[in-house]
Amino acid sequence: MTYDIIIIGASFSGLTLAHHLPKNLKILILDKKKLLNSLIESTGLITQATKDEIAAFFEVDKYVPNQITTIGVVSTNFENNFFSGTKKPWIYSTDTPTLIQGMSEKLPKNVDLKINSQFITYKIDKNEEYPVKVKLKENGIEKKVSCKFIVGADGSESCVAKANKNLSKNKKFLVAIEKVFYGDILLGDNPDSTVYHFWFGEFSLGYGGWLSPTIINNKKAFRLGLAKLKKDRKELNKVNEFIEILKEKKIINIEKNTKEILCFGHQIPINGPLKKVQDDYSLLIGDAAGFCGAFSADGIKGAVISGKIAAKLIPKHLNGDKKALKTYLQEMEKHNKLITYYKKQLFYRFIWNRMKKNRTYKTMFNLIAKDKEHFINQFCDSKDRQKSLIGIVLKIRNLPLLIKYAWYIFLDLFKIKGH
Repeated sequence: MTYDIIIIGASFSGLTLAHHLPKNLKILILDKKKLLNSLIESTGLITQATKDEIAAFFEVDKYVPNQITTIGVVSTNFENNFFSGTKKPWIYSTDTPTLIQGMSEKLPKNVDLKINSQFITYKIDKNEEYPVKVKLKENGIEKKVSCKFIVGADGSESCVAKANKNLSKNKKFLVAIEKVFYGDILLGDNPDSTVYHFWFGEFSLGYGGWLSPTIINNKKAFRLGLAKLKKDRKELNKVNEFIEILKEKKIINIEKNTKEILCFGHQIPINGPLKKVQDDYSLLIGDAAGFCGAFSADGIKGAVISGKIAAKLIPKHLNGDKKALKTYLQEMEKHNKLITYYKKQLFYRFIWNRMKKNRTYKTMFNLIAKDKEHFINQFCDSKDRQKSLIGIVLKIRNLPLLIKYAWYIFLDLFKIKGH
């Protein structure tokens, strides 16, 4: 069987692409999940700008159980905290599995979606009208299909990228574990509209922890988790200790006689946008292309935007414009300087990785808490508002704390105990 384009992966990037490609093209999407509403490896948090991008082609509002107006940041002792908020929602919690199912069920008629279909590899025969020869397993049976162009929308460890020596591969990762429970969040004045970030410090270096409200089966629930650098993935069991601390500190209340509803792990690319993401027959989008914040670990915006841009460039390429795909990253940058945002995230990640002691985290916490009212603009939605986290701390009045912070970074760098 032949297609114009085969997309590997039916999540945010692959489905967005399929929704926007010209209707005269014959499209195939392959995805290894067994059900359309299978668990999606994502926290499912989207900013207002990302919600608007999805709403432009799909009715996303009915998949949003919580509108978030506030972020709460909790320091290393799990007691000190501050809140930063806006009057209008700036981020939304989505019911991600059913959202992806809905996007899948509303695909245009020119798109075939095959689930329980595992991509294996592909080769190129330039002498053929359909030069891309794809090998897959559908319901356990090995098959072959051909197309003119293939797209890797298959996540951080893209099998499409691995099958092509011309394409870059993600090499740096966070590994995350998340659990979902029925129950209540008890911290702060408006827990149903607040997301929480925990700055663990020495408790668990690498990223930190998170806690956010959601609705499952029309019941109040919450999601919590933590992430580590991949080299420290054996320490992900710290999540259970994290849960016990939250219960002890009366930050969460798990519904009696219930266990976790869901538990899943996933990898987050933190190397920034990859350099080689296309050739004459293939393109990487979303996490597969490294479009994820190295510090914030936010990938959905990059997935949706790259899907939309790819839908414009691939048809031009197939019609003979061989320069079209080379503008891919430039087009990404035009969306609120998204590539610049990812580069800033690499800097923040570099600084975060230098921090090793509670004293350093506490000093950074105190720096940002001094201007907490503006924190939400810089940290949470910077890729949409073009604000910088640096701007919140680099102020003359913060000079004593900045000197202290720099000194602690120096001590951490050389593993000096200090005071």
